Amino acid sequence: MTTSTCAKPHPSQPVSLPVLAAPELQANPNAITGPRTIAAVKMLRISVTDVCNLRCVYCMPEEGVEWLPHSAILSFEEIAAVVRASVRLGIRHFKLTGGEPTARRDLPLLVEMLHRIPGVEDLSLTTNGILLAPLLPRLKAAGLTRLTISLDSLRPDRFASITRGGNFDRVWRAIQDALALGFARVKLNVVIMRGINDDEAADFADLTRTLPLTVRFIEFMPLGRSGLTDHPESAMVREEETRARIEARHGPLVPIPRHTETGVGPANVWSLRNDPVLSTPPAGRLGFISAMSHPFCETCNRLRMTPEGLMRSCLFEGGEVDLKPILRGDTLNHGDTETRSTPRGNLESVEDRIISAMTTSVQMKPEVHSLHGNQAMNRIGG
Repeated sequence: MTTSTCAKPHPSQPVSLPVLAAPELQANPNAITGPRTIAAVKMLRISVTDVCNLRCVYCMPEEGVEWLPHSAILSFEEIAAVVRASVRLGIRHFKLTGGEPTARRDLPLLVEMLHRIPGVEDLSLTTNGILLAPLLPRLKAAGLTRLTISLDSLRPDRFASITRGGNFDRVWRAIQDALALGFARVKLNVVIMRGINDDEAADFADLTRTLPLTVRFIEFMPLGRSGLTDHPESAMVREEETRARIEARHGPLVPIPRHTETGVGPANVWSLRNDPVLSTPPAGRLGFISAMSHPFCETCNRLRMTPEGLMRSCLFEGGEVDLKPILRGDTLNHGDTETRSTPRGNLESVEDRIISAMTTSVQMKPEVHSLHGNQAMNRIGG
């Protein structure tokens, strides 16, 4: 994808955009080209919880963060209502995130509920993998399409240090089980950090020789407070440097047409060359997500919904519209799995208001995101 016209100086401070209450929602009648139109949105990322069972150094401070109260988190029925409205807008790809989504009780039930909504064509999950393996059969049966698993080191001791206590063997078992169950081209997310794991880039690339994985190298993004956000420039490794490390061992990478990769994500996709001895092609691929050195704002095709129902236009910026007054003020009966009408409105009117909120949110996308996000990753959903 082309990003050069988006690469311009960032504002020095993050831009905090307003949170709009439901009565203020008004769709802009003017046609807006590029990513600031709802027609450009291909994916909704849905954070189902802010809770996480790890404290990764690039995501949280060592002491952790305060979790949202349970009452603030959207119910499965409320999430489904948003997905139904999204389908009416032409959105077909949905990703469940967190926090750690597998920490949300009965996650397979939500997957099944969303999978049954007509128009949902792609339903994926991003997870740290710690709790994943026992859930995989149920998630697959419920209709989960794809998996992305975070794995920032192939060395168990280093992995435990980066995650502040994570168990490498449990994550690796989940990856193997996912492949055995038939999940196609499981994606691994690797946040590359200078002096921490940047020396493993070529090792990760080597996995794609024999395993049908897409290993995606992600530049460190300073979001909220974490162990690295005080001096983010010292941790960030540019895509070109990571690619050079890989090519020093494996030779020049082969570009892959983006449309051949599953999903609608922002990664530029490559592969290793054929095995020099056996001449066999690699089983997997490599991806680079470089939001810091090569912002892709002009082609951003997603919205994000936080666990408390804020429709967010950008990972880094605010631009949030609060859906909770819509969801809890009109129709949803939280004891049922279906929505129902009340004297204040009906399902159609609620879906129309959700659509208006999403249209408003996407119009708040910044031209170029700032250098430091205004919320922690666990509250945004990645």
